[in-house]
Amino acid sequence: MLNWFKGKKPSVETGREVAGTGENNDITKLYVGALAQPDDSVLRNRGGGRLDIYKEVLNDDEVISAFGQRQGAVISKEWKVEPGGDKPIDTEAAEAMSELLKSVGFDRVTKLMHYGVFYGYAVAELIYGIKDNMYWIDDIKVRDRRRFRFTPTGELRLLTPSNMHEGVACESPYFWHYATGADHDDEPYGLGLAHWLYWPSFFKRNDIKFWLIFLEKFGMPTAVGKYGTGATTEQKRDLLSLTRAIQTDSGIIMPEGMTLELMQIARSGAGDYKAFYDSMNEAIRRVTVGQITSSGGASSSIGGDESLQAAVLTSIAKSDSDVMCESWNRGPGTWFTQMNFPGAAVPQVSRVFEEPADLKSMSERDKNIIDSTGYRPTLAHIQDTYGGEWEEKPQPASPIDVQSLKNVDFAEQQQQNFAPVLQSQRLNTEMQSITDQWINQIKELVDNVQSLEELRDKLFELIPDMQLDEYAAVMAQALTAANLAGRTELLEDSKNG
Repeated sequence: MLNWFKGKKPSVETGREVAGTGENNDITKLYVGALAQPDDSVLRNRGGGRLDIYKEVLNDDEVISAFGQRQGAVISKEWKVEPGGDKPIDTEAAEAMSELLKSVGFDRVTKLMHYGVFYGYAVAELIYGIKDNMYWIDDIKVRDRRRFRFTPTGELRLLTPSNMHEGVACESPYFWHYATGADHDDEPYGLGLAHWLYWPSFFKRNDIKFWLIFLEKFGMPTAVGKYGTGATTEQKRDLLSLTRAIQTDSGIIMPEGMTLELMQIARSGAGDYKAFYDSMNEAIRRVTVGQITSSGGASSSIGGDESLQAAVLTSIAKSDSDVMCESWNRGPGTWFTQMNFPGAAVPQVSRVFEEPADLKSMSERDKNIIDSTGYRPTLAHIQDTYGGEWEEKPQPASPIDVQSLKNVDFAEQQQQNFAPVLQSQRLNTEMQSITDQWINQIKELVDNVQSLEELRDKLFELIPDMQLDEYAAVMAQALTAANLAGRTELLEDSKNG
């Protein structure tokens, strides 16, 4: 790769655009006026640049059925709003955005804006108000795209009766639009599905016309009148009127004998009209939803795999949703955030296409791992995977040992025999802290004296400081307990005697 800056610090000119389409800079367009013309060949050659011919396409039963299926696959998914960052103001902006989408009916807006996928572009107007000291979007009105045009640089213009040539400028905070389907950014009108659906629906309409004529001829033969060689013009006219009186179809007259017969059609069956009609329907569904299963339930050439067809439709719907949500985040979402939460990251609006986890299969997997490896999941893993609040399972009570119940009398007897021993151990435990304190005082004294005489004198001085109150209290409790235990034993002996 060429080292274009040759060791110097690279620098660029900000905002520079050389290949823009303004000022007749696009050689692919012979003439560009104040308003750009769509690059769609069907619109240019069949509709004079007007979208009216595409509205006729939506009247096709297969088109509206397939596109409605694609549209429903988007709207049926729940939308969500996630904070653009971790700061408190980011969370606050996301909560306000969520409330805004609920108030304007985001599903309704999405459905109308989704027609931009069909036509190539969509336009909506934002109506502002004030709510809780914030600039609020009170309503979003999706406008008829036929009322709008774009300049060669991509600026949106509204055509009015008084300004049909240049249009009225549509400023950013008030108008939201997006385009899709084109293979480059120089086409502000996009390229919608209608571009590919026009011809299949057109051929279907014409095929049906000839198919109906065929069915009429097949169901009722054509009347044939025969006239002689010398028949006059008036006789021919009368014979033709007679054939038309028999049926509504055009009759046929011919010379020779002025006889009238019914000419039975030679071919039988439905011909190729139905096959052609079905082929056009398959083309429509393939373009719109990526499959050819007809609305009537015909089998699919994908092999009849419904799960595969559902996956294809979901992928297409997610692509449509991503285009519209990205347009919202870069347009109205950004404007709303900048007006009300300066410095906050723009909340991200999207739709949830991830399928919910199969908790049953996951629990079976975890059980198999526990049984085969000996490891068990942590509480954090369980909460993250299955949600909810968890607590430790109560342990079952220990089973009762029948043999221990038989020996209960013996155990009680042994316990009574060991009562004095237990009392003695309790006394030693209670006295331990008191005697330890005395021993520590004497040990400290021994470590600090220099002679036996000094130790003797210090001991006499220490004795008054060695408190006996705690010692006396413990001994009193022990004597009381021993007294009560003795009385209990006497009472038990008197009862047994």
